[in-house]
Amino acid sequence: MSTTQRDDERWLVRGERRENPAQRLYCFHHAGGSAAEFTPWSRYLPDTVDVCAVQLPGRGARVREQPHTRMRPLLDELLGRLDLDLPFVFFGHSFGALVAFELAAALDAAGAPLPRHLFLSARPAPGLVAADTGTIHDLPEQEFLDVVDRRHGGVPAELREHRELRDLVLPYFRADYEVIETYRPGGHEPLALPVTVLGGTDDEIGVDQLEAWQEHVAGPFEVRMFPGDHFYLRPHRTAVVDLVRAATV
Repeated sequence: MSTTQRDDERWLVRGERRENPAQRLYCFHHAGGSAAEFTPWSRYLPDTVDVCAVQLPGRGARVREQPHTRMRPLLDELLGRLDLDLPFVFFGHSFGALVAFELAAALDAAGAPLPRHLFLSARPAPGLVAADTGTIHDLPEQEFLDVVDRRHGGVPAELREHRELRDLVLPYFRADYEVIETYRPGGHEPLALPVTVLGGTDDEIGVDQLEAWQEHVAGPFEVRMFPGDHFYLRPHRTAVVDLVRAATV
């Protein structure tokens, strides 16, 4: 599960290079997001931690690549891009939490090393989002943006105002939602590793939906809440990174 330098640069974006890291932090972004959400984190973590912000196809320098629309092919590609030579931690936000969890389960199924800690942010536990509520990834663009903004917020005004930006962003934004909406829980065994679930007190995702992650965990488990909405981690970055730092020492 090693990677070439070229693939490393495509899939893993590093804010600051570490000369001799002792462990890695893999970060997985939200639907419609990019590695830029997490690259600044390297400034707030020790030099021993190699911060690897995962960049999925279709965005950033990978804008010409076809984004994934199903979970399994996405996991299969990611499995081949992880460097497992050092201890590592996963942090996933929203859609990224689902990817991080399923990737950890895939590592477990393969008998590979597991993350020493799994952070799952702003995402209900698998199976709690009903499959019969309809899909939004194929809605007309303004309606799609309205629904996303109503559910989670964070849709910038520029995206509505500029056609060129929408043409650039909406293909991978829709693709991420298609992954979510076609996803079905894998039915694998609970993961035997420490898990921290995080959420915002003003998010529409309730504490009960976050606590339900415990059914999928066989190791230490806790839920941590922060003031704020679905993107609580932005104004509370220092506090969130402090939690991650505690898991990497």
